[in-house]
Amino acid sequence: MKQLLWMGFMVLFAFGVCACGNTQKEENKETAQPTATVSDVLETSSPTPISSDEAYLQAEKMLAGMTLEQKVGQMFLVDLYQLDQKRTLDGAARKLTANMGKALRQYNVGGIYLTELNITDKNQCRQLVDDLQAEAVTGGSLYIAVEEDGGGSNSISAKVAGLNDTGYIAPAEMAHNMTEQQVYEAGKKTGSELTDIGINLNLAPVADIGSENNPDYAKRCLGQDAEQVSQIIDGYVRGMREGGLAVTLKHFPGIGKVAGDYTETVLEQNDSLMSLRNNNFKGYQSGIQAGADCVMVGNVSFSEVTVKKIPAFMSQDIVTKLLRKELKFDGIIMTSPFDDNVIRNNYTYEFATLEAVKAGCDMIVLPEKFKECYHALVSAVKEGKIDERVIDTSVYRILQNKIQRGILVPEGTAQESHEQ
Repeated sequence: MKQLLWMGFMVLFAFGVCACGNTQKEENKETAQPTATVSDVLETSSPTPISSDEAYLQAEKMLAGMTLEQKVGQMFLVDLYQLDQKRTLDGAARKLTANMGKALRQYNVGGIYLTELNITDKNQCRQLVDDLQAEAVTGGSLYIAVEEDGGGSNSISAKVAGLNDTGYIAPAEMAHNMTEQQVYEAGKKTGSELTDIGINLNLAPVADIGSENNPDYAKRCLGQDAEQVSQIIDGYVRGMREGGLAVTLKHFPGIGKVAGDYTETVLEQNDSLMSLRNNNFKGYQSGIQAGADCVMVGNVSFSEVTVKKIPAFMSQDIVTKLLRKELKFDGIIMTSPFDDNVIRNNYTYEFATLEAVKAGCDMIVLPEKFKECYHALVSAVKEGKIDERVIDTSVYRILQNKIQRGILVPEGTAQESHEQ
C-alpha cells in the first residue's frame, strides 16, 4: 500500500514539475529580449541543441555578408601580444588596451589564446574575456582558448595560482588511477570551471600514445596502449564538451614516439601508414566520434607517408587525405603553434601559413608575425594562388562550430537558441 501511495505521489509530482516548466517557458517568451548581449553569449557557451544543418545555414548567411579580409581573420588564433606589441611585454597583458580593441575590429580574428601571462585569477580572467568579446565584430564571438590537459606542468591550472584550487590530475595519472567514469567527470568539471571564467576552447587533450622514447611528453598522454587511450579519451572529450568547452585533439597523427624536442626542429617519425592506422589513429577516431570540435596537426615529419620532409600540418596527404577523408573528420583542423622555434628556424611565417592552408588547415595557431601572415593569405587569394572557396570552406566550419557550440549567436537568432 505504501508503495502505491508513493508511486501516486511521484506521478503527481512529475506532472507538477512539467506544468511549472511550461509556465516558466511561457514567461520567458514574453520577457525575453530580441538580441543577446556579450554576457548572454558567454553564458550560453555550453553545447546547444541546434542541429548542424541549421548552424550551417546560419553560418552561410553570415559568410555571405563578410569581406575576404574578414573571412581570413577568422582563420587565426592569436595571443594578445600580436594585437598590441607596444603595450605588452612578451605577451604579458591582463587588460584590454585600445590597440587590442582596434586590432580586433580591424582584423576580425577568430580567437584569442590566453596564457599564464594574461591571467591572475578567475575574476580578472572573466573581466578580460568580457572586454575582448565586446570588441568582436562580423564573425564574432571569439574563441577564447587555453591549454588545459587536466593537470601537469603544461596546464594553465598549474601555471596560475588563482586557478589551481581544484586539484587537477595529469593525464598519465588519470590513465593509471581513474575509471572511465571518473575521467568523464574530471573532463566535465574542467569544462564547467573554465567556461565559468569565459574560456570556450581547450587546446587539449593530447590524443597520442605515450612512449618511453619521450617520457616528458608521455605524462601528457592518456596511456601507452592504443586501446586504453581510445577508451579513456572518449569519456574525457564527452565530459569536457558537456561541461561547455570546445575540444581539440592533438597532435595528429601522433608524436609520442619521437625522441627529442619537436618544438625546436623538424623531427621524423618513421612508423608506416599501417602502423599509424593500427595504433595512433585509434585515439583520434575515438575522440572524433565523441564529438571533438578541432584536431591540431603536429609539426613532426612522417617520412613513410609524405614525399618531402615537412611538418605534418603542411602535408595534404596527412591533413586532407588521412584526417579529413580517411578519418572523416569534418571539424576544424588547426596547425601546431607557429611560435615554436621549429617554424622560425626553417620557414618564413608567411610561407608556413600558405602551405598549411593549401594542405587543408582551417586555423593558423599563434603566428609570431600575425599581421604579415594575415596579409600574405589575403594577397594569395587576390592573386589567385589560393581559391577563395578554400577560405570560405574553412570559415564555414569555424562559424558553424561557434554557432552550434553556443559561442556565437547570430543576430536575430539568440532567442531561438535559448528556447530550443
